[in-house]
Amino acid sequence: MKKWYLLSGILIFGLGLSFVIFPPFWSKVVVILLALGSIAYGIYNLVYTKKILENTIYEKTILIKSIASILIGFVALIFPLAIGNAVWTAMIIILIIYLIISALLGFYAAALLKNSGIERKRYFLENLVLLAIAVVLILISPEKLRNAIMRIIGIVLMVGGVGIAVYSFLMKDNIEKLESDTNDSEESAVKE
Repeated sequence: MKKWYLLSGILIFGLGLSFVIFPPFWSKVVVILLALGSIAYGIYNLVYTKKILENTIYEKTILIKSIASILIGFVALIFPLAIGNAVWTAMIIILIIYLIISALLGFYAAALLKNSGIERKRYFLENLVLLAIAVVLILISPEKLRNAIMRIIGIVLMVGGVGIAVYSFLMKDNIEKLESDTNDSEESAVKE
């Protein structure tokens, strides 16, 4: 088991190092993951959020928000694979526009919930977070943002990998004791 922790730590460190060295590659991977998240968010809104209130205006607002989320997700999923780095900038701009429109529609939808008795605080907070993300994306250049995010992820992974490897050495005796206790209990269970 100690070897497994050590190997895991080394592999995680190596993954983190690759994030630091090759941020453009990993940025494409992150764009794809964000695209999948946008699609999932749109589907979630269609399936669950749309059904909260029986009001045609509310339902249409959530429907528009959901379709936009799904379409943006599909565009972000398809273009990074086909075009490359230029898409990153375009997708950041599209994402900013989407986040602002989505937040505004979300505030409107939450306002429609006023007389329904449904707690609206969560929806207002969700839309404030969307606006905050849009503001951050506006303030930072897309290329610097991409490289910074990838390098931060890489550094976190490297620190985590070193932490796991160090843990495997510091906890060597405890891990070996745990393994021997497990083996002893398995042997006694087989004898019975």
